[in-house]
Amino acid sequence: MRNAALFCTLLAIIATWPFVTDPGGALLGHPGNDVWNHVWGYWWVAEELKAGRLPLQTDLMHFPETSRLFFIDSFGAVLTLPVQLLAGPVAAYNTACFFSFWTAGFGAWLLCRHVVGGLAGPGAETDRAALLGAAAYALAPHLMAQAYNGISETLNAAGLPLCTWAVLRLYERPNLRSAGVMAVVAGVSMLANWYFGLFAAMGAGLCLAGMAIWRRQRVHWQALPAPLALAGAGAAAIFGPVLIGFSSTLEGEGAMVTRDREFVWKQLISHNVTDIVTFFHPGKFYSPDLKARHGEDLLIVTYLGWVLIGLAALGVRRLPRWRDSAPWLLWIGFFTVMTLGPYLYVGGAHLLVQGRRIPLPFLAFFDALPMFERISHPFRFVMGSTLGLAVLGTAGLRSLPPQVARWGQPLALLAVVLEFLLASPAPWPLPRASAAIPPIYAQIAADPEPGAVLDLPALVPNLERAVYLYYQTQHGRPGPYALNEPMPEVLNRSHLIRALLVAEGGRIDRLPPMLGELDLIVAGRSLARLGFRYVVVHGALYPPSRLAMTLTLLRVSLGPETAQEGSSYLWLLENPSLTTTAATTGAAPAAEVEPGVESAPTRPPAPPTPDPPPTSPPPTEIPE
Repeated sequence: MRNAALFCTLLAIIATWPFVTDPGGALLGHPGNDVWNHVWGYWWVAEELKAGRLPLQTDLMHFPETSRLFFIDSFGAVLTLPVQLLAGPVAAYNTACFFSFWTAGFGAWLLCRHVVGGLAGPGAETDRAALLGAAAYALAPHLMAQAYNGISETLNAAGLPLCTWAVLRLYERPNLRSAGVMAVVAGVSMLANWYFGLFAAMGAGLCLAGMAIWRRQRVHWQALPAPLALAGAGAAAIFGPVLIGFSSTLEGEGAMVTRDREFVWKQLISHNVTDIVTFFHPGKFYSPDLKARHGEDLLIVTYLGWVLIGLAALGVRRLPRWRDSAPWLLWIGFFTVMTLGPYLYVGGAHLLVQGRRIPLPFLAFFDALPMFERISHPFRFVMGSTLGLAVLGTAGLRSLPPQVARWGQPLALLAVVLEFLLASPAPWPLPRASAAIPPIYAQIAADPEPGAVLDLPALVPNLERAVYLYYQTQHGRPGPYALNEPMPEVLNRSHLIRALLVAEGGRIDRLPPMLGELDLIVAGRSLARLGFRYVVVHGALYPPSRLAMTLTLLRVSLGPETAQEGSSYLWLLENPSLTTTAATTGAAPAAEVEPGVESAPTRPPAPPTPDPPPTSPPPTEIPE
């Protein structure tokens, strides 16, 4: 077991390289994907817990609203809380990813060792053969692609092999100890990733069915019901309260993330589809190609690997009895079919028969079980297929004669690793997103006055724009952007923001020579009145001509920038309703209201004094 633990450490180092050389300098994952949202979540969970609050709502996004939110990788955030307190959220996020690869490998090794040891006998030879399962599962192309996507909770894949290992032990030795182990493993697995917790529950049913059909003598049927029920109740007690809290944030007013049936169905049909060809196509082949279709850098990878398939076929052939391999063939078939989603998709399109799509078993589960209405990523089932192949591949290696196994096992192991890292669609080494934060945010962090931050440009794609959330980990102030929302309503109503959006992405290549200066000034003041204290322009994200137009608009509406560092420009906004007349009269001044913009509900109420219509003053020339 010690050698297996060291081997899994080596696998985690290979998967996350060069994390170990600089754990806090960059983030594992593509900067155009979900990495920013997830590292923000690690920081936010820690901040809420330090403040004595449950992390179930936040006012840091979607300003000035307060939203209900459950960070999907709260398990990883809590697990790495000591790392974050010592070294920050970047190191905590990277550590969680590293640990996920390690536990995935070790869990698969335990399962393969247990299954093959029961068939061929335990011992050093079985332990060495089971290293294949650790490598195949920890370095699975799907798992590597999820790390590329920056989705840390989907790396918590150890629950499937660990729960399967625990449930097999429970079936074979139904006692209080086995039930306790099963309860803890299943409960924690569900906390870590409810997808894999659900997969584990389905896998437990498959194992029970397979043993009932082919290996009835391995199960103590009369003694099983009570320990099995106890294990289920214990697991529910562990994850139930968290599941209730999670569910409470998904529906109703203020829910930032929703998973209603209509949303999930659209994802299943148009975005998160699985092409059967991708199981077997090596190289950088992606279908669907999300970059071409949607301009996204996310990857859907379900490659199984020809070497692993060959080793699994060897295991089926070399096992002396058909009933030894039949349960795992059933397992592989079930998870592979479920990976395909609701309809058969082949070669880049849904396969049609007489003009109709071909339904698959996933569709029946989706219609019948409420939990399946929230499964928008069926391609994650492929990890079950990989695990089943790993078990049979381990059996194949264990069946080799000793004189062949001496060199055959290391070569087979190396072949699987090299194919998955170099010949599969999954990228390796993984890209890294710079953890550097623009130094201009240090000024914002040092300001004792409250107020939100508006980061520009606003038209950056959602996942890339989430880097503004990462910057919150330094300044700690709210911002207007939210998850999966193209443009917040509070910004849509602003005349200044509409002008800035034209400057960022409109068809014009220069500002018109005459603009209404008063319109822009009133709109600029309205931002401060809504609660915005800072505007930050990230010049490096603009084409030069667009940056010039943006700076011109802001200088007219807000005055000269307060500070500039490198390509970052900073404006400090003063709330006119708090500074204009209070100094001379001691009373709250009248508020200037931009047409169509409401003041934030947290501001002191004051009767507004209407401004002149925005088109009444003569236009003012704006220099180019």
